[in-house]
Amino acid sequence: MASQTGNTNSHNNMTSQGFYSFKPEEVSPEKKRLTLRTALCTQIFGVFLFTVGLVAGLLIGVYAFHGGPDKAKCVPPDNAPSPQAVRAQNEAVVENKMTTTREPVTTTRAPVTTRRMPKPPQTSHSHSHGHDHDDHGHDSRGRFLRPNDDSHPFTIGTGEKTTERHSPFGNTEDPTTTTTRTTTDDATTVDTPPSTQATCSVCSWRNPLVQSDKPEIFAPITPDEMKQVQDAMYQAKITTVKEGDDLAFNKSYIQSMALYPPIKADALEYLDRGGPVPERHAWVSVQEGAADPPRYMHYKVGPLGRGSVNVKIVKLTTDNECPFEKRPYDTIEIRQVILFVMDELYKVNDILSESFDSRTPYQDLSVMPTGPMIDDEGRRTSRFTLSLRGLGDRDFDFLNILPLHGKVYHGGMNTSNWSLFDLFYINQGPFANVEDMYTAYSTDQVSKIRYPEGTRKATEELTFPKRNFYQTLRENSDFPGISSFEPTGPRYDISGNTVEYLGWSFTVATNQHKGPGVYNVKFKNERIVYENSLSDIGLVYSADGSGQDNIVFSDATFGLGESRKAMPGVDCPEYASYLRTTHWNSASVYPITKLTICVFEKDAQEPLWRHMGKAMEAGMNNRYLVVRYPTQIGNYDYIIDFEFHLDGKMVTTATATGFIQGSFWNPFSEYFQEDKERTPFGYKVSGTLVGPIHDHTFAFKVDMDVVNEKNDFELINWKYGSVKEALESKAPGGKIKKYPNYYFYNKTRYITWESVENETYFDIDNINQKFWTVINKEHKNMWNVSRGYRIVPMASGTQNILDDYPRNKDISFTKHHLHVTKYHDDEHFIKPIYNPDYESDPDITTKSIDDMVNGESIQNSDIVTWLSLGFLHIPTSEDVPMTTRVTTGFTLKPFNFFDSTATFDIPAHAVGPNDTVMDNAPRAGPCLFMPMTVQG
Repeated sequence: MASQTGNTNSHNNMTSQGFYSFKPEEVSPEKKRLTLRTALCTQIFGVFLFTVGLVAGLLIGVYAFHGGPDKAKCVPPDNAPSPQAVRAQNEAVVENKMTTTREPVTTTRAPVTTRRMPKPPQTSHSHSHGHDHDDHGHDSRGRFLRPNDDSHPFTIGTGEKTTERHSPFGNTEDPTTTTTRTTTDDATTVDTPPSTQATCSVCSWRNPLVQSDKPEIFAPITPDEMKQVQDAMYQAKITTVKEGDDLAFNKSYIQSMALYPPIKADALEYLDRGGPVPERHAWVSVQEGAADPPRYMHYKVGPLGRGSVNVKIVKLTTDNECPFEKRPYDTIEIRQVILFVMDELYKVNDILSESFDSRTPYQDLSVMPTGPMIDDEGRRTSRFTLSLRGLGDRDFDFLNILPLHGKVYHGGMNTSNWSLFDLFYINQGPFANVEDMYTAYSTDQVSKIRYPEGTRKATEELTFPKRNFYQTLRENSDFPGISSFEPTGPRYDISGNTVEYLGWSFTVATNQHKGPGVYNVKFKNERIVYENSLSDIGLVYSADGSGQDNIVFSDATFGLGESRKAMPGVDCPEYASYLRTTHWNSASVYPITKLTICVFEKDAQEPLWRHMGKAMEAGMNNRYLVVRYPTQIGNYDYIIDFEFHLDGKMVTTATATGFIQGSFWNPFSEYFQEDKERTPFGYKVSGTLVGPIHDHTFAFKVDMDVVNEKNDFELINWKYGSVKEALESKAPGGKIKKYPNYYFYNKTRYITWESVENETYFDIDNINQKFWTVINKEHKNMWNVSRGYRIVPMASGTQNILDDYPRNKDISFTKHHLHVTKYHDDEHFIKPIYNPDYESDPDITTKSIDDMVNGESIQNSDIVTWLSLGFLHIPTSEDVPMTTRVTTGFTLKPFNFFDSTATFDIPAHAVGPNDTVMDNAPRAGPCLFMPMTVQG
């Protein structure tokens, strides 16, 4: 369940351990003081243990690295052949196979003895450990967080079965030598290669971190800058809380912070012409409960870095743009809503216990407010749904949905005025309150459901995504999988948030609401992209249930930039480098820093290009740099990749995985009597679970500056017709004087060019295909063709929701695959994170994409492309318990930008006639790779 339009969902940073272990008496001040005292003592003890472990780890690591008694070395044997000799031997083998008959293979009927090779020593890495802030808002001040990569396996030649082993030095076997094979009783035949007697030494390594004093104008806002903003806002009396204060609805506090982008003209003046460094400002979202009237506001705060005395605070939204009742959810409100719903349901605990094998809602149930928030004549109302707690206190459970739903009014600041209403029990209702529902239940006015005793414990056992130990282990899955390594260390450099890699340079940053982006992207010193950033993720659900139907989410509301951390070895390879990101935690009134972005070079194990001729062969390995940002919004996990390829391509992908958000399969439904496991809204995928149909639409802002910011958007239309039509499409006046006689057929395919003059939108059309290109008509390549880049979308679903959909305005960016607009400094995102009150304030400051597309000219101007790509999801049984990765995205591909293929300044494999080696990619000798975790 990703996010809700215009408000924050129950899963926003609220999934810490014990979050749901509520009892009514646990909200008392005495309980809070005891909890804080216990937490403080625990943290002090944890720091002590960490210090002892760190010192021990360093001593062991130094000992192992400098040579314990078992230190392995990896060097070629003295008789290792040269590469040329290896090649000659390989050719001899080929010739032998073609012209001679080899001796028969000798086999011996004897059992094979196998053993595991010993592991080389492991190097202990020095780590600085921090602790995640808990989702109640307490921060452990772990500002130097590192991935949990305390150990790395280094397995060489392990395995329970003897398989064919090849020398790392090539084929050293004499092609005329008889190979001895051992055959096991089950007829498995294994080659025994000649021993090379190789030993291993540790690979060389270079540190990618580079020190630089050059200001990074796109780098994300720092913890110190955040604290400076907090101080300035508090001194200006815009906020009323400081670190350590308790939050309440009638107080004003900062909800989120991000860098306010510099004015583009100022940024280019600095980047391209050595102008002054643009000042840094923060974009600050504030819940102003203490204001009269209360409201939700955005501010621009800065310049930063000069002390609070010089800081100016400027309003970015009008006073009436977002009334307090229309503000986005935050963790403070969500927690109160959950507690209120649990308190109300506790009044009918007999229903919960008898129906769902629950003890109390505080112990066994999850409460999830679902979107969209309903604004009923100014009444702030949300729907909620219940589920069993299949993940215990570790996380929300989105799979084990229960058939009890309702609405909760949570407007105003006094929770005593809140109420539960429109309750449904197995779609029976609505009941005005819990008392009415209890009366109907106890007097048998409703059909009932009863989960068997033990369901609660079985649910937790089945929901956690771990290996099924009742299944037979898949053959060979207990061997380590394939892995890559860097034989000489990273081929990229990192300076702050700026990365350089084989001709590429760019800055990586995140926005607390919008997520990751790359800025000032250059290839071979020419700018390709000014900004490529995630702007939002939209989802629309359909289901048969009062709490699950027509759920609408806008994930930017919940903080796409609030990732927990990257998982080393899962999200990122062991050799990756990591960048820190910081977001503002409103509950603790303090910045939180984590290692969320990883950078690594990837080997695709395929050629980027190749050709094999009769007397020549040439090719290049497809290797490229990946900047990866994994994050989690409720049940769904998202992985955003920015790839930088050697030929000038830039690929952006968005991947979804995680849990589906389920809905209850109603066996009593009067509408689905036949084939009731297939409903109009999805399949039955588990015991009481339907996987509701939904979509995922990923919106990206892509501001391309091809050579410079003076660009045009040009369509290239693929057409079919007569030769005459093709020729006349380019002829002056659209007519040709003479029809040529050299065409084989009078039918052909051809292309036409169409310059787009004004702001507009486009959709992928697989029938009448078009190329989307951004070109610079003032700059030509060697062949006098306008230099450009092409936007190549991956396969994408299409939004079929029409304009009569009630929440259409909230998801307007999902209607088209591509919007093209003229650049404006105040058009930052594809939609706001809140729902503006258009009626009370028609002059809103934050626009949606359909407001931005207003017909302005985009010829020879700075243009922005907004891509909305995604997929339709019909969950099936294979999506339970986990959905495996589904990916969409787009490629920015050079389109006459270069004079020729852009890779011929890199060594590659090239062999000409007579085996003449014309070029060769550098290759490292065998060595023992020790993964090093680098943190920028």
